[in-house]
Amino acid sequence: MTALKNFSPREAYAAYMLGSVLVDVRDKMGANAKEADVKQIVHLPFSELDKRYNELPSNKPVVIVSGRGSKGMQAARFLMNQGYQDVAILDGGMAAWEQEGFPVR
Repeated sequence: MTALKNFSPREAYAAYMLGSVLVDVRDKMGANAKEADVKQIVHLPFSELDKRYNELPSNKPVVIVSGRGSKGMQAARFLMNQGYQDVAILDGGMAAWEQEGFPVR
């Protein structure tokens, strides 16, 4: 099995620019919750991941985005167990993304 990668926000953004799919696995985003302001991000709540993971392309790298990273780790391991080969997690989650100054909405 391929090792799980941890990406800094900079690495995650670079991977996105090169064609990786950002997958936001946060369940319920509150009114004040921010998300990555990128054209293509897949919202796939962690609670639905086991039923809907096949909606994700298996032929592209996947970068998991969560709130701070803990659910993201579980989601990434789940996808790898389902046969996804190129999976990374955004280290520090959405909080780190915003703190690094990457676009949010």
